[in-house]
Amino acid sequence: MPTRLHLIRASHLHPVIQYMQTLSMPVESLLEEAELSLALLVEPNQLILEKKVWRFLELAAEFNNMPHLATSLTEQSHLSQYGGFTEHLLKADNLYQALQFLIQEINLHHNNNYFWIQESEECIWICRPQHPYIKDNQWQVEQHVMSLLCMLIEFYAGEGWLPKKIKLQDNKAVGIERSRFFKNTEIKLGQPYSAIAIDHILLKDRSLISQFPKPSSLDYIPDSFVQGFKLLLKQNYFGQSWLAENIATALETSVRTLKRKLHSQGTSLRKVFDEVRFQQACDLIEQDVHDYDVLAEKLSYTHANNFVRAFKRWSGITPREYIRLRNIELLKKNEAW
Repeated sequence: MPTRLHLIRASHLHPVIQYMQTLSMPVESLLEEAELSLALLVEPNQLILEKKVWRFLELAAEFNNMPHLATSLTEQSHLSQYGGFTEHLLKADNLYQALQFLIQEINLHHNNNYFWIQESEECIWICRPQHPYIKDNQWQVEQHVMSLLCMLIEFYAGEGWLPKKIKLQDNKAVGIERSRFFKNTEIKLGQPYSAIAIDHILLKDRSLISQFPKPSSLDYIPDSFVQGFKLLLKQNYFGQSWLAENIATALETSVRTLKRKLHSQGTSLRKVFDEVRFQQACDLIEQDVHDYDVLAEKLSYTHANNFVRAFKRWSGITPREYIRLRNIELLKKNEAW
C-alpha cells in the first residue's frame, strides 16, 4: 500500500469530461468502470484518487482506439478550466513567476506531482519525474501533463510558440505527432524524466513570487496518509456508510493492510472515523444545524439517541451543552466588538 494517498481535485477532470461528452463517449459507464462517478465529481474541490483518473483516461483511449486521446482532450481545453490552481497560474507577471508558483504550490491541486527547472547552455528545461506508481497508463499521464505545461508556456510566450526539444519517459509515444505542439519538435524517448525546452529569452525576467498569494479557496492537499484519508472520508468519497471492506476495496487494499497502515501512524480505523464524524458534527453546528434528528441523518446515524451518545463519547459533553457553550463564546465575541 502506498505510503501516502495520491490525490487530485475533481476540477481536473471537468474539462476532459465536457469534451468527451461532445464526442458522444459513454462517460458515465467509463467512470463507473474506473470506480468513479459523475456525482462524485460535481464539487470541484472534491478529492479523488489520482490513479483512478488515469485509469478513466486509459479506458476512454481504449474505447476510442486513440492512444493519443489525452493530448487531444487536453489541447481542446483552456488552462483556466482545470480549477482554482491552474487559473491562478495565469495571473503571474511572467513565465518564470508562473513556473515558480507551479513548482512551489503544486500540492494545492495535486499531492504527487512535482517539477523543477534545469538550465543548460542552449535552453532551460521544465522537468517532471517518473510517476512513482502508475505503470499501465503512464502514457496517458505523460501526454496530459506535457500538453498542460506547453499550454502554460504558450500563454506567456504568445500564440504560436512551439518547443524546439522535448524529453519523454515513454519509449513509443504513440500519436505524439497529433499534438499541435510536438509536430516539428526534436523528441527524445525513453528518458528518466519528461522535460520541455524553453528559450532563455522567455525566462530573462527572474523576479520571484514571494508575495504572490495562493488561491484563497484552496488548501494544500496533505502528503500524510492519515490526513488524506480523513479528507476523503469528510468529503464522502466512500459514500455515507463507512464499511471497512468497501473502503479497503476503494483504496485497492485489504482491511488488514489498511488497519496496519493506520496503526503504524499511531491511529486506528475507529479513531479516524470518530475524529471525522466529530468534526463533521461541529461543522454542522457551526452552520446552525441544531436539530438532533437532522444531525443524526446527515451523519448516517439511524436514530438521534445514537448520535447523542456518540457525540458525548467524542467530546465528553452532550450536543446541547456544546451548543450552549458555543453560544456563550459567540456572545462574548460580539460584546468584545
